[in-house]
Amino acid sequence: MAYKWDAGYVENLDIVDGRQFDNTLNNLVGAVNGGLDRENLPSNCIQPTQIVSQNVAKCTVDRLNYEENTDAAAGSSYWTSLGFATRGNNLCGILYSSMQGGETNVEAAVTNIDCEEGMLQITWKCAQWINSHLTVYNAGGGFSSRYSLKGVYWQIKLDGNIVLNSRSYYMNWSNVKLECAVPVSKGNHEVRVEFNFANATEQDFTTIYDNTPVFHWWGGTIFTTNRFR
Repeated sequence: MAYKWDAGYVENLDIVDGRQFDNTLNNLVGAVNGGLDRENLPSNCIQPTQIVSQNVAKCTVDRLNYEENTDAAAGSSYWTSLGFATRGNNLCGILYSSMQGGETNVEAAVTNIDCEEGMLQITWKCAQWINSHLTVYNAGGGFSSRYSLKGVYWQIKLDGNIVLNSRSYYMNWSNVKLECAVPVSKGNHEVRVEFNFANATEQDFTTIYDNTPVFHWWGGTIFTTNRFR
């Protein structure tokens, strides 16, 4: 007849048969779940759970404003031939000439965070404007006759590597929210946010390249959360 194990006590560093260990542990779990309550526990014998500050995750928040130069449309492309009747609002923004004609990415924000091994969640928010109608174009003294659909897309880079590509935005006014989570190693990491505006066409170079704002983004927020492994 096989030996029948009696339920015993779980002790630290014991090496036991797996099934017998489970039986003993289940008995202990049952006693804790069904027999411990305020009626049979001494007063103040259980203290509140405490988690050391920044022992699970840490966050950084950077609120940024656009720091580069902004320009309004040149007078020759904004005023009528009579010199006093304007066409719409002359908004300040970024010229094609300040974005290398849209051929390269333009940095919007950059931040650094000291990480523990785990996951890094990155969130970027901002508002943007695209001058797709070109309402300030000088059409021989009359109203604007030009419409050029332009788009912009955003990227988030971690240590120079692309971790998020946004869709292309075409609306004149819109909000941008980008969010991603990537695994990181322990150490300092650079988070960079960039945008890429539509390439200037040959006609853009001759008519609006350095005299009409085509894009602008207003102050944004970059929020990073490092969740420890």
